[in-house]
Amino acid sequence: MTEPPTSFHAWLTSRIRPHLQKHNGWILWCDPRREWLDLLKKTAEADGLELWADPDEHELALRNRFATRPRTSRIVWLPRSEEEITWFRVFEPEADHVWETRLVSALRDYGVQIPGDREEELIPLLPAYVNERFDSPRADWKDFTAGSAKGELVNDRKILDVLAGSTGEFDRLRSESRFEIFARRAREDFGLPDPEQMDEETWRREATAVLLCTEAAEASPHSPPAEKNRIIPPGLPREHALALLRQWEENITYIPSFERAVKKADAITSLGPWAERLATPPASAGSRAVEEAILKKYLDRLTAIGDVEALAKELDSALPTFQEREARFWGSIATDSVGWRHLSSLAGVAHPLVMHAGVEKTWTRAGDAIAWYAGGGWTLDVAGEILFTETPSLPEVLRTVRGSLRRHYLRTIDRIGRTFSDLLEIDQTALAALPTAGERALSILDGNPSRTAYIFLDAFRLDLGHRLAEKINEGEPEQRAEVAIARAPVPSITPIGKPFALPVDSRTLRVDLSPDQKTFSVTAGESGNLAIAEQWRNWFRDAMGVTTFLSIEEIIDGRKMKKATSSSPLLVVEGAEFDTAGHDGNLKLDGAGDSLDRYTTALRKLRDAGYSQIIIVTDHGFFHWQPEPDEIEESKPEGERLWTSRRAVVGRALSHKTALALPVPSSDLNAMVPRSINAFKTYGGLGFFHGGATLQELIIPVVLVHWPQKAKKVNAVLKPVGQITSEMPRVQVEPGAGGQQKLIGADSNLLSRKVLVKIKDLQTGKVIFRHDNAVTIEPAGGAQTIALSRVDASSAPPFGSKLVVVVQDADDEEILAREEVELKVEIDEFW
Repeated sequence: MTEPPTSFHAWLTSRIRPHLQKHNGWILWCDPRREWLDLLKKTAEADGLELWADPDEHELALRNRFATRPRTSRIVWLPRSEEEITWFRVFEPEADHVWETRLVSALRDYGVQIPGDREEELIPLLPAYVNERFDSPRADWKDFTAGSAKGELVNDRKILDVLAGSTGEFDRLRSESRFEIFARRAREDFGLPDPEQMDEETWRREATAVLLCTEAAEASPHSPPAEKNRIIPPGLPREHALALLRQWEENITYIPSFERAVKKADAITSLGPWAERLATPPASAGSRAVEEAILKKYLDRLTAIGDVEALAKELDSALPTFQEREARFWGSIATDSVGWRHLSSLAGVAHPLVMHAGVEKTWTRAGDAIAWYAGGGWTLDVAGEILFTETPSLPEVLRTVRGSLRRHYLRTIDRIGRTFSDLLEIDQTALAALPTAGERALSILDGNPSRTAYIFLDAFRLDLGHRLAEKINEGEPEQRAEVAIARAPVPSITPIGKPFALPVDSRTLRVDLSPDQKTFSVTAGESGNLAIAEQWRNWFRDAMGVTTFLSIEEIIDGRKMKKATSSSPLLVVEGAEFDTAGHDGNLKLDGAGDSLDRYTTALRKLRDAGYSQIIIVTDHGFFHWQPEPDEIEESKPEGERLWTSRRAVVGRALSHKTALALPVPSSDLNAMVPRSINAFKTYGGLGFFHGGATLQELIIPVVLVHWPQKAKKVNAVLKPVGQITSEMPRVQVEPGAGGQQKLIGADSNLLSRKVLVKIKDLQTGKVIFRHDNAVTIEPAGGAQTIALSRVDASSAPPFGSKLVVVVQDADDEEILAREEVELKVEIDEFW
């Protein structure tokens, strides 16, 4: 018959009870090493025993108390050996039992195998270890070793807690009788400085310095730092130490402490100068001083390159390095980050400039240029936007580099535009063979117009179509959006282009000049002038049965939008954000990012309203340019000029020595267009262009989005937070099924979800922390770490305040998850 599990607690009680069960029997417990004290307290509390055990009580005071109290069953504890008893000696003979057994001997009696040659090593661990295993069955002791005891009492996570935690960890360990164990593990298992030889803050600084120097030596074994005393030798301690460093970097609770600790440690090491002397960048990533030194070397190298093409090639070749270092702690996670993102951005711009350098030399027909542009040439336009968007945080030293890349980009676009113009003058077949945006849409709607949102966006360039599709597809289990190309009419201006975005065969349209020759008239059969917005809408009412027309703003606002029904086949939405922002100059300065985010929000709201099919069309593209004097045509075309602009002159029998002659579609009119990105001399600013015949203007996107009919958003689960310990807290949100389990795989009907996180004062409801940009939770993705920032530094709540973390849907503000937490950071840390 197997022996039932018996705990050490039960064993100890079995040794105590027989003595106390005698009439007024009591035990004098001699414990000179104080190894039994905590165990006796636990036993007395659990078993209802009377215990006298006050470490601060003088032996004389104990004698007097014992003399004046009635005799009863109790344990009297003394921090003395039997030979050392003085004042209490008079009562010793009365004790029913004098306990002198050491803990190690008691454990052997209990049945624990403690080898004699390891006894000295194990004895200091026993009180804390037995305290942890007090009620565990004897079977749990079979693998008892010094290593297992140390690991269980002070595990790896506890080492990290002490290294990265708040002030007072040393004192807490001492109060728990675990400091010596911690010190041994830090020295022996991790190779860190001896905590017993220095105060807590000094140890943390020195330990961090050792971790950083060891990481540097591991990454650069042939040229390690000179600080040999701060490098842990190869072996298990080094492996443990480097794993500890990685955990510290990645633990969202301790990210702020890592940032502070590294800065202090960098100040006492020579890692910065060491990194400067290396021929190649080290692979280590923990030291901020190293990152700053490497960044400076790259900046010095780049600013010394005078040739712009060589500069672009140098940036392009270093792009993987910049991206890799940007993704590390000091590039993207730290509050006080190192500026790798700027170099990564400029190198990302240089990449398409290098990749497409001289591409126009390979073209023999206009169709080659169109195929190149549709197949990826549009990425040059993305690069141009990045280059010309204002970046206040860009370091001054990089403004010169950016200026060189700007000039290189403009010259590249000019060369491509001139070649395209020359080829288009010879052969317009490839352009004419492309469908209009309306014809693309017509082929889609012929199948099923039900529950479709038809969106017209003014001045929506091909690169913007691809970027919007990428945003829609982000995090989805399968592709939801795709981009096709269409042709814009010449001249590519709204009065002509918008009617060609109607879902009609372009051959049914007729283009004329208005009687006053100030604008154009576009008709389809008996329709009114489709160049006029209300007549354009009337065509939708009469031909397609559309009853609702909304703006992008009204979609986002949501008050006028109704659920899609089969009786309302189409919803028409109009947006002119890019055209407006382009003409007032904001698009060039601020970029398209904000508008694309708004469009993405609008599309998600349409999806949630039941519109499972979305067609996005436009009238023309655009480009930014500030022509040099020699790029402005002084003379206008000769002939019957009926309509003029900076980018086109429309009339009959027109001629010009350099301009490109093209027919205006669906009319008997001709257009003269400056070659490439040049302009006719005329009124107004020259920064935002459309109306000409560049690839950017004529090759336009049609974006088709299909959502599943039975779509459901993925649930968002908040990983436990517990406490807010930083002025810039981080939380983690992950996908979940019913909030219970992480998804494995992804149903094609499951949609990604955009979420926002806020931390509020539980009592007042006031938002204390938040992040401004919605985060995508992917059905089959992992946890997203979200960094929040302080909302109002003037009214920080006090330490210990109760807060609540709230995760909500970014589109409809539905509360998806919440957790009550406690603020555990001093008020001064907010400033």
